[in-house]
Amino acid sequence: MVDLKTIGFEILTEKTKDEFQKLWDEYSKKIERKLKNTESIKIHLKEHNHGGKTKFSIHVVVANSGKSIKAEAVDWDLKRTFHKVFNKIENEIEHTFHVSDQHKNL
Repeated sequence: MVDLKTIGFEILTEKTKDEFQKLWDEYSKKIERKLKNTESIKIHLKEHNHGGKTKFSIHVVVANSGKSIKAEAVDWDLKRTFHKVFNKIENEIEHTFHVSDQHKNL
């Protein structure tokens, strides 16, 4: 299992923590399949208040064999923001390490 470090998660309710855990279980498996030597993943959650509405920004850093892969996403909906940032990190992994299926039989 990957070493997960979270920052800023104290602002989450129990319901949103459970939602994050479900998303994390799903995406961490995908990340582990693509990267065999993942050392740690750091997720930094920030909450910004704009005129009574709350905007979320999430920054993710994946440490893998001495390399860092970074992604960030900003949105008004927390769950959507998590989906965005995890999809971006997957794309960065594929771009950086060429681990997608299209490169397998070349």
